[in-house]
Amino acid sequence: MPELSRTFDQISIWALPLTFIVAGALFGYMIERIFLHRLRELSKASRTHWDDIIVDSLRHAPMLWFGALGAYAALQMLPLSPQASRLLRQLLVVLVLLSITVVAARIVGEVVSQYAQRTRSPLPASSLVTNISKLVIMIAGVLLILQNLGISITPLVTGLGIGGLAVALAIQPTLANLFSGFQVIASGQVRRGDYIRLDSGEEGHVVDVHWRNTTIRALLDDHQIIVPNSRLGDSILTNFTLPHSYLWTRIDVGVHYDSDLQHVERVAMEVAREMASQVPGARADQEPLIRFRAFGDSSIDFTVFVPTNEFAELLPVQHEFIKRLHARFSEEGIVIPFPIRTLHLPETLQIADRAACEGET
Repeated sequence: MPELSRTFDQISIWALPLTFIVAGALFGYMIERIFLHRLRELSKASRTHWDDIIVDSLRHAPMLWFGALGAYAALQMLPLSPQASRLLRQLLVVLVLLSITVVAARIVGEVVSQYAQRTRSPLPASSLVTNISKLVIMIAGVLLILQNLGISITPLVTGLGIGGLAVALAIQPTLANLFSGFQVIASGQVRRGDYIRLDSGEEGHVVDVHWRNTTIRALLDDHQIIVPNSRLGDSILTNFTLPHSYLWTRIDVGVHYDSDLQHVERVAMEVAREMASQVPGARADQEPLIRFRAFGDSSIDFTVFVPTNEFAELLPVQHEFIKRLHARFSEEGIVIPFPIRTLHLPETLQIADRAACEGET
């Protein structure tokens, strides 16, 4: 009986503190499932996005905060030594401060991203910018936690400054990519969504600029091309989105020397205008161009320039124009000649070839 009584006493000592911890966690879970869920619905119905950012950043935080509050209340009831009680209270404070830091980092990162997208800032909403802003908040939060624990941060900062040089030398390629990424972003010459082509031949839409590399999505197969930021900063590239997204689709054509060039020009312009008003991707507000440019080996060559909304529409516009132009040239009797080569043989070679033929007969 005395042992059973002691067992019940131990259970009663831990039962109420555990009840506080579980009750705090359950209350935080209810707050998140009911209150935050309702706030999330209201924020989606509002016109601004800032409330969405705050509500989404608070996910999983209420459960931890109220659970920590219940644990703090439980510590007041447990028969612990002063050292153990102080250590557990510091641990709870560290957890709460760390969760607040994570929430603040989420909010700051999303605010920076939304601000850059809305204002078309020279610092676009790339992962590099948002991650650096989050990193700054996280560092500030860690320093606040260390200060709260009574740890002096001055020697730590001094040690980081001394060791920073050795670390910088060890990770020099990584730092080169990091600062090249900042340079690319700050210049505003490459942004997310832009279609670019490098001098090495890689091309596609810019998906994101990370701390080490830039991700490019190929146009046709959606494969990702990973380009180091330092390589991107040193490359000669063409941005088909700046200063505007539209461009001229170029189609080279050749017609027979006997063709009436006035007729050819009129027919080609009619096809280009008709296509510009009917085919998605072609611009109907700009006049196509046609320019005769060379006397070819077997044809008179000219180029048709059709205005296109963006680079992604270039191939479909070319595809549709070539089909329509070929059909219209066939209707109008305009000949697109095959390549022709005329060979002039020396007279001695002609005599020898004739004699060989006579010998075979």
